[in-house]
Amino acid sequence: MEDQAADAAIYERFVNPAWSNIVRSTGLDMKPVRASGSWLYMEDGRKILDFVTGYGAMPLGHNPFALLERFSSDLQTLLPNLNPLGISADAGELAKKLIELAGIVDGKVYFGNGGVDAVEAALKFSMVHTGRTGIVTIEGGFHGLSLTATWLAGSDFWRRDLPAPPAQFKQSPLGDTDSIGSLLANNDVAAVLLEPVQGTAGARVWKQCDLMKVADLCAKHGTVLIFDEILCGIARTGHWFAYQTLDVPAPQIVLISKALTGGIFPVSAVLMQDAIYRSVFARDSAAKIHGATFSGNRLGMRCGSHVLSLLHELDICSNVQIRGEYLKLGIDRLGSKLGFSCEGIGLARSIHAMPECVHRFGDDVAVQLWHALLTRNVLTIPAAHDLTSVRLLPPLNVTADEVDLFLRIFDDVLQDLFSEEGAA
Repeated sequence: MEDQAADAAIYERFVNPAWSNIVRSTGLDMKPVRASGSWLYMEDGRKILDFVTGYGAMPLGHNPFALLERFSSDLQTLLPNLNPLGISADAGELAKKLIELAGIVDGKVYFGNGGVDAVEAALKFSMVHTGRTGIVTIEGGFHGLSLTATWLAGSDFWRRDLPAPPAQFKQSPLGDTDSIGSLLANNDVAAVLLEPVQGTAGARVWKQCDLMKVADLCAKHGTVLIFDEILCGIARTGHWFAYQTLDVPAPQIVLISKALTGGIFPVSAVLMQDAIYRSVFARDSAAKIHGATFSGNRLGMRCGSHVLSLLHELDICSNVQIRGEYLKLGIDRLGSKLGFSCEGIGLARSIHAMPECVHRFGDDVAVQLWHALLTRNVLTIPAAHDLTSVRLLPPLNVTADEVDLFLRIFDDVLQDLFSEEGAA
């Protein structure tokens, strides 16, 4: 414990004391000594069921042996990681896999280092392709915290003390296709950027008919449609991409990152139709018009390829569909008596407090639920853009026993919540 206090003191002095204060006040100041799969093992002997898994960035949980074993051989290979000469066979291999999984005919891939890197690249590519500067995003959405992405966030919380967003950046409510149509009417919007599943807003899912309508509107007005699947892509919804789960065609640009990293090495990808690629890179002297120092680095490409191979070998989409539906049914069955429901799709889920539940237990009922689960050694996360929801992002290979354990603990929490209400 003395070591933990010393570590905290150094962190507070040199990193972020404001965050350290929050961690301490909320009971999150626990020191893990080991992590494996869905589990965190604490210095004080506690074993925590992790249903956050790096905000969805660990598709196989903590320290997956098969992935680490394959990746370790790449670390020991004496090939250059950053090589400005020639072409990268590893980038070609990973791009081929991604385009085939995405079903983008004659598609191309730009590789970055993280989600917001992919967002910035996609917006830039869209502006070059269309010659426009307007961007439409969706209320409740989240696309990272670079300056541009912060301006585009679906909550004013992130924009505190920043100048107002550029006038050409607009927002529409989720599913309001009439609003989107009116924003595109002047033919001055470069891109509509949306998440098929809004994680930060409590796993809100677009309806198929609305996504199809948005795609039609974008085609009509010459606007690029971008699906941000940084969270919901790579099997999180039970198919390789959320738009496949929702049965809509691939858009012009798809963004992925989190799960592609395996939780061990940063990488992101911008999947785009050939027309977008040609507008950006096929111009005279423009083959390297966009890039980054670590873009397409060997280790990132190898990690991404290993992740896709492992997920395929494990038939992970089937596991996500089965466990996700079982989790939803269990939450709905247990929670309905107190006004809780399960939102989302696959293993991008949330526990949502319906209006009658909020009225009954207070505006902070979701925080109460989150804290009660934490005290029973289950890690979840409140939804930053929906104060009535708690997010669930278990690993994609979560087991039936682990889901059953979560549901038993959830039931215990509900029993206590009901008992406390009766005592009051």
